[in-house]
Order: sequence, then structure tokens, then C-alpha cells
Amino acid sequence: MKRLLIIAYYYPPLGMGGVKEPLPYVKYMADYGWRPEVLTVKPILYYAYDSELERDFAKFAEVRRAGSLDPARLLWLAGVRRAGFGSGGFRHGGVLSRLQHVLLKPDPKVLSVPFFYAHGRRLGRGGRYDALLVIAPPFSHLRLADRLARSLNVPWAAYLADRWVDGWVAKTTGPLARPVALRGEARAVERARAVLCASPVETEDLRKRYPAAARKIVWAPLSYDPEPDTDIGPVERDPSRFLVSMVGTHRDDEGLPAVCRALARLAGQNPARGIALRHVGTSVGRPFLDVARENGAGAFAEVFGQVPYRESLRQQRSADVLLLTAARDNPHGLPGRTSDYIGAGRPILLVSANRAARMTLKRFGLGVAHDDDDEEGVYRSLKDALEGRGPLSRPVPEAAR
Repeated sequence: MKRLLIIAYYYPPLGMGGVKEPLPYVKYMADYGWRPEVLTVKPILYYAYDSELERDFAKFAEVRRAGSLDPARLLWLAGVRRAGFGSGGFRHGGVLSRLQHVLLKPDPKVLSVPFFYAHGRRLGRGGRYDALLVIAPPFSHLRLADRLARSLNVPWAAYLADRWVDGWVAKTTGPLARPVALRGEARAVERARAVLCASPVETEDLRKRYPAAARKIVWAPLSYDPEPDTDIGPVERDPSRFLVSMVGTHRDDEGLPAVCRALARLAGQNPARGIALRHVGTSVGRPFLDVARENGAGAFAEVFGQVPYRESLRQQRSADVLLLTAARDNPHGLPGRTSDYIGAGRPILLVSANRAARMTLKRFGLGVAHDDDDEEGVYRSLKDALEGRGPLSRPVPEAAR
């Protein structure tokens, strides 16, 4: 069996969306003749941890851990254990969060590169590995993978979970950010054996920017893990309730208000039906319940907060409709929870103009999409689902999973 080194800075026991990208490769590469090992970072300050997820995946790969001098690692070493929501343990969008991105190019995790490189070289002595796979972000690890692969004389591939050149860091963290991103991206696309993209829009954009490399740039829409190794068991939905669930991070600039107002209309028209709007996860900006109350849904809105990954899957499968939104400042990147939603097998209501999410829904017949100001369209789609008709009343096609 060939051996694959997966370089993934974000990996369990870290929790939430950023750690999920390497998991399907860790779990399923053995089915294709590859034995994976993971090189990740030593304990860091982070905004969520999931030891259950770490246990679920321990049997699939050896995990090696390298040091770092990036802020998240230094804060952990200093004894800080409670992080705000955001990069490096700093509050999302705050001054310190933005400052570290301005000062450290292409991203703060560049301070982990020497440690990962040295550790990877030690591990790879004697021809231990046949190939490398790097998960980005952090985008600084694309250069790491290239250097390490050359040192070990093996090919490497990249999985791009987010946009770099057109992402928020390149656009908002100083005049050098985008030129640095363009140079780094071009180098990675030229030298990697394959470039896998989570977003279909990013796939198109990269092919246009690098036509000579177009054949090796691939949309990988099913890069997700439908369930942990431990079976979560059957999930029964309550037939007396109509449950719309958002599982994942809520941002207050998304399409939630239109959904709240549409559900409030339906609740008034169907007082005997137990309509519920549930959020499982974290809020960035205004709390989910505040937005629900402001838009007429306070009486039937509920919040479960952050839960382990396995429980988040149970929550998704218990919903009648899964609500998918996307931040306006990232109109083309695929929302992180999309892959989990596909695996849940429940119909998806997308309330966003996000192109990547719309293309994914259309490709696999996952549900319906509306702009975040299309309250009437959202209302009609939810009304049809409540009455047992329309695309939101049908399960996701098995082919999509």
C-alpha cells in the first residue's frame, strides 16, 4: 500500500468547520490503496474543540504534530485557554486579528512552516512517503508542501477549501496581500500535480487564470465525511413539527431575516402546526435569537449552541429543511457547512446569491435557492414544504451523497 502524508494545520481535536476538509481523505484513502498519515500542529488556542471527533478518526491514520510560533500556538503556550471567534484566537474581525494578517504574509501560519518542514523531512527519510496532500488554508502551507515534496522527491497535490487571491484576507489586509497571493497561487498551480477545489467558482476562476494547467484543476464537491466511524444511529423526525435548522456559524449579514419573516407568516396561518426555527452553532455579530425576534420568529426560534460534530450531524438529519446562508463579503466561496448538509440527506433552502452554493445545489438537485431579499420566494418554498410538495419536501438524491 502506498503512503500519503496529509499536511493539515487544522485537525481534531480542533472543532468546527475548518477541520473537516482532511477527514474524508483520512478515512477513505485506504479504499484506493493509500495509507494516510497526518502532519498537524501541536495544541493551539482555538475557539472550539471536539475530542469526540478526534477519537472517531484516530483509527484511520497516525497523527504527527509539529511546533509553531504563530499567535495561536504562542497564546496556548502562554496558558491562554479561552479564545474569541476568529483567527489565531483573536476576535473575528478585531484589530488584533486583522493586524496579524497585515504583518504576516501570506498568513500568520507562515510561522509554523519551518517546524512542519523539519518534522516532515524527518518523517520522510528513507522514502517513507509516495505523495503529499496539503489542505489550504493556511495558504502558507502550499509553499511548505512544494518545498517538502521536492526535498523528499515525491509529487504533491493541494486541496483548496477556500479562495486565496479573491478571499477576504487578500482583499482587506494591506496592499501587499493580493500580489503575494497571486505569486503564491501561480507557483502552487504550476508545481502541484493536482489542485482540488471545494468551490466550483474557484475552479472556474483558476482554470481561466492558468489555462495551461486547466486539466489538473478539479472541482471536488464531495469532499466531505457523511458520518463519523461510530454510527450515529437512526434519527427520527417529529411529524408534529416543521423544523427548519441552520447548523453552523450564523453571521448577521446573511439571509436569516427573510426566513424568519416567511416562517412567521406560516406560523400565523398554521397555528396548530409546530413550526420551529433552530440554530445549532455559533453567532458572529448579532446573536441568532436577536435577529429572529426582530423579524417575528422569536416565539418559535431556539438555539442549541456549539455541539460536537457527531451531534451536529444528528441535528441536520432531524430537520425537515436545512437552511444554508452565506456571508455577503464572500459571494463565491462555498459555505463550509454545505458538504455536511449534502451528507445529511435533507433538502436545502439556500438564501443567498452565493454562486458556489447555487451551482452545487443545482448540480446535485439538493433543494432551492433564493436571494436574501426574496422574502416572497422564501415564503412560497417553505409553504410548499410544509404542505408536502415541491423540492423541499423531497430527500436529497442518494447520488449526491
